[in-house]
Amino acid sequence: MHHRDHNPGIAWPGHWTPIGGWCEGRETAEETAEREVAEEAGITVSGLRPVPDPQHDLVHPLTRVLHGVWDGPESDLQLGNEGLAVRMVPLDEVPLLKVPPYMQHYLPLLAAGQSPGRRA
Repeated sequence: MHHRDHNPGIAWPGHWTPIGGWCEGRETAEETAEREVAEEAGITVSGLRPVPDPQHDLVHPLTRVLHGVWDGPESDLQLGNEGLAVRMVPLDEVPLLKVPPYMQHYLPLLAAGQSPGRRA
């Protein structure tokens, strides 16, 4: 999870959100996700898969919600040049954070595709 800056004008300032961002050039959704995770957390994810629809109505219709796999230690995470923090969070602890309302929609979809003990 990525703790977003408090800057006015950004989406969900001060909230914890999944890592994400906009496509650059002709990137696919998967390429964008891989690049954004590398930039914002300093790690490489694999096994990207779309999270099943429906999308939450607060998520832009062109946004693709993907789930990736990473099995390294949390100490390998390195905050990039934006945000306040980045950390691994067990799925059942995500609702305890200040998260956008769309997270309540996606957590069951993520949990359905996860093995026990996985983190966001």
